[in-house]
Amino acid sequence: MVSTAVLIGLIAAAFGAGWVNAVVGGGGLIMLPSLLVSLPREVPVASVVGTNKTAQVVGNITAGASYLRRQRPTWRIFLWAAFTALLGALAGVRVLRLMSRDVYTPILLVVLVVIGVFTWRRPTMGVKVNEADQGGHPLLMAIIGFFLGFYDAAIGPGVGTFWVLAFVAVGGYSFLRASGMAKMCNSVTNLVTIVTLALHGAVLWHVVWPLVIANVTGGLVGARTAQKHGDSFVRKAFLVVIAVLGVKLLVEMIWGG
Repeated sequence: MVSTAVLIGLIAAAFGAGWVNAVVGGGGLIMLPSLLVSLPREVPVASVVGTNKTAQVVGNITAGASYLRRQRPTWRIFLWAAFTALLGALAGVRVLRLMSRDVYTPILLVVLVVIGVFTWRRPTMGVKVNEADQGGHPLLMAIIGFFLGFYDAAIGPGVGTFWVLAFVAVGGYSFLRASGMAKMCNSVTNLVTIVTLALHGAVLWHVVWPLVIANVTGGLVGARTAQKHGDSFVRKAFLVVIAVLGVKLLVEMIWGG
């Protein structure tokens, strides 16, 4: 059991994670560390991951549906990416306990730096969109979907941000439309991981329900904020999340070393 004060702190973190996740992805950067710090040390990592994903999946679906009501996806691209992501998640969840952060953190940090510079150097990417360019490279999106699904199940934090970038840079979509498709694809891989971990008792159900409500509320507020302020706002938020994730990984590398 957790104390009332700890639960209130987790509820606040879940709301913030929902807001960030709805705007640009990466809510796990808030929720997962909060759970790791707040829950007793004897709680297994798999249970922390399962609780984190369960707390966020409903918010993901809610925010994604809110976007897609106004920003229609290209169904062929979206469904293929979601399907291959599901396959990737099925593979990734099998090696969740075998993943070494010492190996993946430096690689991920390099990827983030490249992503951040790439987006920063292209101020019109995802903001000024040519309708004819949208929906390009379906095979590449499917391949990327598999690897993002695998990463989400095996490691997780930041995958929503990667989804947004993939739909913007490869699919040619605006940030708003990309955010909607990213949320739904992320939900697919989350559900695969949640079901697998729940079957092994790795979800703290007595903690997760208040977090679900807070996360959904934060997601709805975040989606409305993004839609109100447009693609330029989402692009700026995207760069901020990339920077925060990069700093977090760098600190982990230095601290861990």
